[in-house]
Formats: sequence, C-alpha cells, structure tokens
Amino acid sequence: MLTIAEIQKEATEFRKLIEICDKKNTSLVIDCFPVMSCKLSSMLLSYHLLKLCPELVIIGVSAATGKDDHITHYWLEINDIVIDITGDQYNIIDDKELNKKIINSRPFPAVHVAYKKDSYLCKIFKNREEEYLVSGFPTIKESFIEKMRRGYSQLLNNGNIEK
Repeated sequence: MLTIAEIQKEATEFRKLIEICDKKNTSLVIDCFPVMSCKLSSMLLSYHLLKLCPELVIIGVSAATGKDDHITHYWLEINDIVIDITGDQYNIIDDKELNKKIINSRPFPAVHVAYKKDSYLCKIFKNREEEYLVSGFPTIKESFIEKMRRGYSQLLNNGNIEK
C-alpha cells in the first residue's frame, strides 16, 4: 500500500511528465492541459499507480458544483486520500465560467494530495458518480485501455523515466 507521501511524490512526478510532453502527439493528453483534462489525466495517473501497486483499489470521482452543476471535475481517491493533478485549471478559467466557491478558494495547486477530511474538493464539489479502477481495468473498454497504455508509454519515453 502506498503512503500519502509516496502518492504525493508519484502524482507530482507524473504531473511533470504531462507538463513537458508533446501534447499534440501524446495519447489522452490535450493541448489545453490542465483545462478540461481532469478525467483523462486522472485515468493516466490511475494506470501509473496500478502499475506500481496492482493491488490498489482506486476510485475515480466525478463531481460537480455551480448552478445546475455546470462545473465538473474528476479526481482519484485511494482509501481516505484524494489525488487531483488538474485542480490548477480553476486558476486559469475565467471567473464568469466559475462560481464563488471556486473563485474564493483560489489559488489551487497543480497537485493536491490530502486526506479527504482535509481536502477542499469535498467542500467545493458534490460527488455525482464513482467508478472503481483496479488492475486490468475490467470495467473499461479495451480500446480506451489501449489509449492509456500508449499515452503512458509516450509519457515515460518523453520523460526518459524507466518504470
């Protein structure tokens, strides 16, 4: 089992790989990262974490806030630890697109790893859906798993990291 410090280290290193990659040619990474990248980036991070510790049970959380829940976000949870590698998108997005809860909580870090009870995520957003992410991704389509595999490999090769 990974400690919170190990999760923080892995999430921070993984975020750096996404930042430096060729976004036009890396599967599941989009040009406007971190904006509108929360689910794709979190899925890639879950792939990485499950490579390190195949016994993990990771929960992908879809959440929303704002009028008619028009502002959405996605992050990972392992036990009572939240992991968000795209929260800083809310520092970039124009105020008129956001709500007061988000604006008043700025600035957001690029990587947020915290115990659920201490995390701002659960205070700003309300969970809409959770999905279990486990080794082999049995609930995910094979075509998407292949995109994760390709994106992960591209990230590691761009960052010259051997895992």
